[in-house]
Amino acid sequence: MTKRSFQQLLFFIMLFFWLVFSLELSIVNVFTGSAVSVFVVMLSKNVLYTEKGPVYPLPGISVLIIYSLRLIIDMYWSGFCLLMTIIKGNADPMIFSMDLKTDNPLISTIIANSITLTPGTVTLDQQKNRLLVLSVKNDYQYGKTIARGISARLENPFLKGGLR
Repeated sequence: MTKRSFQQLLFFIMLFFWLVFSLELSIVNVFTGSAVSVFVVMLSKNVLYTEKGPVYPLPGISVLIIYSLRLIIDMYWSGFCLLMTIIKGNADPMIFSMDLKTDNPLISTIIANSITLTPGTVTLDQQKNRLLVLSVKNDYQYGKTIARGISARLENPFLKGGLR
């Protein structure tokens, strides 16, 4: 992948998420999202890409689409489950660590951010492929059940897409 095509891909991914999360298609919002996306692409130079192209192996567009759809569904479902947990008074916070199977720091960061986007969980720390996660609900198995669910929903699409 060339530097130019990577910049374009990153721009469109950023703009897509801007529009999905803002839920507004006004000209002002599209312009603002475009400006922010250009700014992010400029700031990403030498972090995500260099003159030679991407620094880390990247997922394909189909993996990104599947992951994005799964994340959006997961965010809404987790929000509903969190609401029910709060209404029933079953909140029992816990902190646990989990190891990801991937060694790719970009994928680890995407997963850590996705955990934080999902209501009821927050990534507190990331050291290589180890994440420290706060969960509102305790599984009484030291986070093993929650970690398996996170891995299945958020990490497996990348692993199946050929990224380690």
